[in-house]
Amino acid sequence: MEITTKSLDIRQDTANEKFHFDMKGGEEVYIKYKLHTNSNPNVMEFTETYVPEVLKGIGIPDAMALKAVRFADKVGYRIRTSCPFMSGFLNRHPEFSHLRAN
Repeated sequence: MEITTKSLDIRQDTANEKFHFDMKGGEEVYIKYKLHTNSNPNVMEFTETYVPEVLKGIGIPDAMALKAVRFADKVGYRIRTSCPFMSGFLNRHPEFSHLRAN
């Protein structure tokens, strides 16, 4: 079966603060975050992204990033990035610039 971004079962694991999906064979693909709820507005800081080499170049990291950013927008969080991939994603998608935390 070909892996496509439409067939991904990307889930949010709130207990472990990550968006992820599990590949067959046990390797996990994820974007980790930390929530900062002591500020107004609340901030979702993306801290780390991991995608195995075999999945790079077919849009999977961007699909996960899009889901994560849309979640932050839906719940009214601003976004901070200490993860280089997520920082680059936001730079490539100015339509989300209003979500950046100052």
